[in-house]
Amino acid sequence: MKLIRNIRAAGKFHRAAKSMQAGDYSAVLDRLDGFQAQPYFLAKAELFRAMARHRQDRFAEAVHHYDNFLTNHLADMPPKDRVYVEEYAKFFRSRAQARIDPSTPLYSSLEELRKLAASAPFLTKAEFSF
Repeated sequence: MKLIRNIRAAGKFHRAAKSMQAGDYSAVLDRLDGFQAQPYFLAKAELFRAMARHRQDRFAEAVHHYDNFLTNHLADMPPKDRVYVEEYAKFFRSRAQARIDPSTPLYSSLEELRKLAASAPFLTKAEFSF
């Protein structure tokens, strides 16, 4: 029974990822509404929510989801992914916050994010691209 739940959750997340790649951010949010899965997928789902809100120019909501990811879900990411997704979330969180308050200092640089992406696992880079 648990295996079936995990397979269904992985399928639902995969459909959300396809919607993200297609630029259908409302579909991403709809697919992840009430999403239940193992902590790894919940962490990725929260970062997807942040990304979708950011790309919809809903910056306050994006900041909320980035903060929630960093505070409550980052530890659920595998160590090989954690460095990159942490940098990714902090980088884009600062950009969303700067859209709300232009005096917000920007975190890091795109060049630094590119360096970390070079050593991140392929799937992680594909899901969290910039």
